[in-house]
Amino acid sequence: MRSRPTHLYTTLVLAIACFAGSAYGADFALEGRWQLNLEESDKIAVKYTKGSGTGRRNLIQSGTVSIGGLPLPSLGGRVPSQSRMAPKNPEVLLCNVMAIEADGNRLTLVYDDGEKEIMRKGDYRGRTSEWGKKGIRQNYKTPDRKVTKTWSIRKDGRLLVEVKLNPPKDRARTYKRVFDLVPDPIPASTAEVSDQVGSNTP
Repeated sequence: MRSRPTHLYTTLVLAIACFAGSAYGADFALEGRWQLNLEESDKIAVKYTKGSGTGRRNLIQSGTVSIGGLPLPSLGGRVPSQSRMAPKNPEVLLCNVMAIEADGNRLTLVYDDGEKEIMRKGDYRGRTSEWGKKGIRQNYKTPDRKVTKTWSIRKDGRLLVEVKLNPPKDRARTYKRVFDLVPDPIPASTAEVSDQVGSNTP
């Protein structure tokens, strides 16, 4: 007779845990598919004219490199002795479309339906990643620079991405991108029913 209350209590705890997990997923405003908004991004872009914040110099002329009119890190600045390769820019600065999917302590970001980045909560292989209901933050170090990436929802509902590059013995640079949420497509079956209803309307 005593096992029944214990069983009910365990079932209740599991049900609450499952509900909390699903509710968190539903409240994670960054989850979904996002399209780069060039106009909004250009409004807040900081156009650096000297150096790039990548920690390299004399490989090409100093100045601003851009894709689609948006500034990108170029190769100006000081050359560190640790690396002879040009540092790779974060994919979030290069993509037009970004998909974000949350799964417990793992976050998956897919750029332009190709490049995939998987974040694991906490410290993992030199990268520290944290996220909550309305924001993501990741930071890490390379021989060329410190990198801090943040994702946050603006008041207008758009997604703001900021990437700060801080090379040794050079000025830090912050690059910003704004994304619009892409609405989920209407299922084909629903669209067909809607069309049939519309055609039957006198």
